[in-house]
Amino acid sequence: MNKIKTILKTLAEKIPVDCIYEFPYSFLGNEKFHLLVVIDPKCQVATKTLEPMAELCLPETRLHSYSLIPYGELKTAIKNGTLHYSLACRKQHLKLSLGKKPIPDLTRTELESIRTKAREHYEKATTKQRDFLDGMEFYCNKENFEQALFMLHQAAELTFRGIEQAIFKRDRPSHSLQEHIKLIAKYIPPFVDLVGKENPYRYRLLKLIDQSYTAVRYQRQFDVEKEEIDQLILTLIPVLDWCNDYYRACIAELDGMIQQSSNQPEVGSTMAFTPTAVALSFPDTLIKQLGEAAIKTLTAICTNLIKRESLQQLVLIGHEAGESKKVALYQPDAFDAVQTPHCFLLGIGSGKSTSKSHTIVHTDIRVTVILCACPRASQALEKKNRFFLQTLNHGTTLFIDADKGPFTIPKPDWSMTLEKAKAVWNYRKYKADTFLACADQALRERQDTQITIFLLSQSMEQLCVGLIYACLGYHADQSTIPFLLQVTKLISPQLADCFAFGGDTTRQALKSLANSLPAIRYKKEAAPSDIALATAMACYERFYAIAKLCCTTNFSQLEKQIQQACAINQDLVETAVDAPADEPSKVS
Repeated sequence: MNKIKTILKTLAEKIPVDCIYEFPYSFLGNEKFHLLVVIDPKCQVATKTLEPMAELCLPETRLHSYSLIPYGELKTAIKNGTLHYSLACRKQHLKLSLGKKPIPDLTRTELESIRTKAREHYEKATTKQRDFLDGMEFYCNKENFEQALFMLHQAAELTFRGIEQAIFKRDRPSHSLQEHIKLIAKYIPPFVDLVGKENPYRYRLLKLIDQSYTAVRYQRQFDVEKEEIDQLILTLIPVLDWCNDYYRACIAELDGMIQQSSNQPEVGSTMAFTPTAVALSFPDTLIKQLGEAAIKTLTAICTNLIKRESLQQLVLIGHEAGESKKVALYQPDAFDAVQTPHCFLLGIGSGKSTSKSHTIVHTDIRVTVILCACPRASQALEKKNRFFLQTLNHGTTLFIDADKGPFTIPKPDWSMTLEKAKAVWNYRKYKADTFLACADQALRERQDTQITIFLLSQSMEQLCVGLIYACLGYHADQSTIPFLLQVTKLISPQLADCFAFGGDTTRQALKSLANSLPAIRYKKEAAPSDIALATAMACYERFYAIAKLCCTTNFSQLEKQIQQACAINQDLVETAVDAPADEPSKVS
């Protein structure tokens, strides 16, 4: 205790300190302490220049690691939802405070938002981690150590990236484990020991596993010995387990902070949204068509979306009622099958990023949510994007932030819209045809049903992306086949209907298409049956034909819009020319 007081006093004398936090952490069974030294906001000296002076103040104990951070950078990180700093900068960890400005406390709503996003990032990573570790075990049993090493590499990379995004709010898109280890070591210093440059054998193994990411797929002469994969498993598996435990410990501490904040008053001006601020407005026709139960569920879903994504505006694009009569701003086809009500929403977030678009399934209603950040929506409107123009002009606004107000919507440019739609459609159709030709070749020459279904799914994905942009003007941010099929309902229900008949056989075919990429990448699964493959190819053939017809019809409609716009402009010009000189034309 006396040593730490001496260290704090020395640090305060040598460095312009605002405050210092001391918090415990464990790494592979070793308990350690970390000093977070916050630099005074008035200090004009770079942090790297101050690090040698801090190093001189910490030779007395090896239990403490340290990091320096400017006050402004720390404040921004906490307000942006960095879980690591939110947990570190609590009052029970404060050991020295010299500054006049305290670190701002987070509200309950902001803490819950941090928890939601952390869970989303890391749980996605752990799902893939388990799949890759299963694949590693499978290939080890088959004595295919090269492929097993690749699986171990992917499990480690995805786990490290999950920790970086969930805890440290950092995203380093690199396939090098050394890069991720160095990044995590900035927050957990003992992590750097995994690189082990002082141990040449361990360092060589780490370079070997980094090399496996490309070598397994592109190099023929790449060999891995059993002893090497065994040593890497002994080194990395405990680290992956530690990552899982560290994440759970951080979430548990965050849960405690949320419970403690329940008794503290929340200041309305610091909150992005409060329950009373979410005022949804549903039209009477929508309430009658969907029914009370569906509207109640839709209200809960929309409220959660607005709070979680900090939405500035929420717009109803269209919906399918229980009687299967579709009401949308795009001209739909009618069909008679009874189904659950389905709504399509556009949510524009007030921040710089949002989650990916997705479909929410409930027993009373299905909701497909297209999400985008405010900067992207503004940029799309500046470029006169068809999707945003039509949705914001003709869609039903369910919620709008009164402080931000609506967007300014320019007039459409139908000539540019048609030109871009044709360009994207031709490019994506070319890629779809290329994948389809490869699928036919794989089936005809190799009789490989697994590769064939994978290539077929890639062809369908490309066709859907091109079709959605050509007919709607929407750049899909989610390329999974189930989501793309849901969005195509805005164009024509017949498209999604191609995979809605035939009972279990068609469902199994659609499942094989949707899971073809994970089946090849993550784990060894049985190849699809000949019946499933034949059904998938037949459904896709029908889908392809309807998609081409929809695009042809859409292009014809856009050409008519151009002709009408030209006719209107011509009339305006003639009116202006014929107007008397003493009476200026009122046409602007």
